[in-house]
Amino acid sequence: MASFYSFSPKTTSISFSWPTGITGLERVALSAQGDLQRILSAFFARPIVIALIYSHTFEKRLDGTLSPLSLPNAAAVAAATPDAPLVQNRQVHLQCSGKVVCTATSTVTIYSARCAHLFLEEKFAIGQLFAKIQVTPTFELLDVGVGDLGDRDAEKGVAQGPRLYRKYRLSCAEIECEILEVFARDMFVGGQAWLDDQPVSSVASGTLRVPSKTTLPWLALFSMLVFELYMLSAGRPGCVA
Repeated sequence: MASFYSFSPKTTSISFSWPTGITGLERVALSAQGDLQRILSAFFARPIVIALIYSHTFEKRLDGTLSPLSLPNAAAVAAATPDAPLVQNRQVHLQCSGKVVCTATSTVTIYSARCAHLFLEEKFAIGQLFAKIQVTPTFELLDVGVGDLGDRDAEKGVAQGPRLYRKYRLSCAEIECEILEVFARDMFVGGQAWLDDQPVSSVASGTLRVPSKTTLPWLALFSMLVFELYMLSAGRPGCVA
């Protein structure tokens, strides 16, 4: 699927077959191209922290099979190439004030020793890695959906209630990442009130009224949308899990 982002000298366009009922705020988060942490931090006006849930690393053989790799392993990291890449299956939780705001389950294929070192030894998260190597990855939004995935592993840790998910790919010559993210939809309605377990209107009720205490994070996210469009036009990477 081709990238959904396009531009001309005077026009910028983001288009996708969004599910019915998706809100503008949700489209902003779903359109994040490697900088979801930054956008969510602006929305909640609080830091976003990545918590690693699990990671399984492999060497990919010439016949395409995967061989488990124990880390640390400096020799294997230094030997990563397009013909002999390293692969890691992993899941992280994006947390804000101790609450899970997103689960990200990914398969990361590493084609260079440089990226293998940054990702596996220096522990750079995916978005920070692209920023470190100063590369804007190719972004492909593969799927967006509302409701349960039927995948308990991918949904583990997400708050009860309506859910939103997306599948996408970030890639460059040195690394490729396929990522599945799951969100609790009510957090986009309640903002800080949702974080603090205060009563908020639910997406499930069909009422998208935002409590007055959450006006600031909504305005912050709108400001980030403007900045996001600027970043896209400038071709600068951000941060993702």
